[in-house]
Amino acid sequence: MREELSEPLELARKLAGAGVSLINVTMGNPYSNPHVVRPAEIPPVDGYHAPEHPLVGVLRHFRIAAAIQQAVPDVPVVGSGYSWLQDFAPHAAAANVAARRVALAGFGRATLSHPEFARALAETGRLDRKKVCRTFSYCTGLMRAKGNDLGQYPTGCPPFDKEVYGPIWKEVEDSRKK
Repeated sequence: MREELSEPLELARKLAGAGVSLINVTMGNPYSNPHVVRPAEIPPVDGYHAPEHPLVGVLRHFRIAAAIQQAVPDVPVVGSGYSWLQDFAPHAAAANVAARRVALAGFGRATLSHPEFARALAETGRLDRKKVCRTFSYCTGLMRAKGNDLGQYPTGCPPFDKEVYGPIWKEVEDSRKK
């Protein structure tokens, strides 16, 4: 029940040796095991239920990114997996950077609900609680829904951006009912 990192660490070292100047660490497959890549409070609407508490996944992200950063200390490593921590995500990111477990913290789906999060942090030192990603998994549901002409729906945050993504989410729900 623990990851085996010999191959990822070897790959990171080879990438660094080949001159790669930045490594982004993520893991899992959003279509087969979304809990690994995106620890969430609520499972995606298609019924996938994570086999672990989301904090286990957050800690996995932190542990693996730190191991890769340690293996290639001269290459900046971007860590992921912060969204489930919500308001505390920037603090955890800052702690990981300060401890040199990663050089940078990457924010993905959290930016869908709070696109100006970096400005908010710079100006106020905190996130706007009314915009912080709650990991409801609607964005995951949009990514996993394939029943349209484009092959995948545009993804965003239906709960926080109802004007744009509400109609798209309704289309996804209607297609599921059929």
